[in-house]
Amino acid sequence: MFLVGSPLLLVHVVEITQNPKAIISYTDFEEKIVLRYGVDIVGYTYDNFVNPSELSSSLPPLKALLDALNDNTCKFIKLTSSERKERETTFYSKVQSGEVEVRKRKRRADYGVRKKKRVEQDSADKGSSEGLIEDEDGEEGED
Repeated sequence: MFLVGSPLLLVHVVEITQNPKAIISYTDFEEKIVLRYGVDIVGYTYDNFVNPSELSSSLPPLKALLDALNDNTCKFIKLTSSERKERETTFYSKVQSGEVEVRKRKRRADYGVRKKKRVEQDSADKGSSEGLIEDEDGEEGED
């Protein structure tokens, strides 16, 4: 059975969006897939669209999902512009009312800390003199 990790779903998303870099976001499906790409899934055999690895390990429901993916009864469809606009309006009204929480990326641990400038070296210089900086008089010394 070929479902965990769900490359089959990813293939469908890449095909319909015509974007080879498209990914599936199970946790933020509405925002990251429906609103970004303008596609939705129909025929999904479970109530909620979740990562297949989080589904029950009971074989009959998993087999039903796999069969639906293989025979194209579960597939991604392109939304019309009016459907997409309606979904966008609904999503943002739920965000405003607090029903849906938009996940924000975690801030880097070193945010606000100045970083050292990197010394760029030519590809010819990279060999044995790596880590050495040439002095004004042409001699090499350690950093």
